[in-house]
Amino acid sequence: MDIAQIIGALATATALFFVAKAARHSRQTVEESQRMRRLEAERDERAITTAERRQAGRIAFWPVSKKYQGKEQWGIELVNSSEAPIFRLTLERPEGVTRKGVPIPAIKATAKIIPPGRYFFSHQDRWPTYIDASHVCEPLPGNVDYMGNVTFMDSDGRHWARGTDGKLQQEAPESAAAQAPQGP
Repeated sequence: MDIAQIIGALATATALFFVAKAARHSRQTVEESQRMRRLEAERDERAITTAERRQAGRIAFWPVSKKYQGKEQWGIELVNSSEAPIFRLTLERPEGVTRKGVPIPAIKATAKIIPPGRYFFSHQDRWPTYIDASHVCEPLPGNVDYMGNVTFMDSDGRHWARGTDGKLQQEAPESAAAQAPQGP
């Protein structure tokens, strides 16, 4: 072998070494770019989900005792603390029995629109009663049997359900339409 061939072979080997190193670096760059793109897509998806749940997450309810015209009524207080009304609300609570054997009457109430505010639902009324800010309802803690299930549509047309476990779940429009309230 002559010197020119040795120098050519060394130059080729060196070039191949740098090409392999560049290819590895390029592959790592592509993998990192794909990882970053995935992270950004997940972040964007979380932001969209948070924005979609913003109004629905501000609808809460719990069992209460309320004094009305000198009588105590048991029912459910619902608060729409969002800045927009909710629509096609249904609140249902099945019949039950307390731990002391007292019957818990069923509630099935509906409303086509619930503006921001506080509302009282009882077995005596099919529609909710507005509660002004000065009226105090006594919460019934530890009485999950008095809870109900609520379905409604937010101001963006998304359908939601919140059950006795407190979990907020988005519903498919088809299942929500089947539960649409009939009433004023």
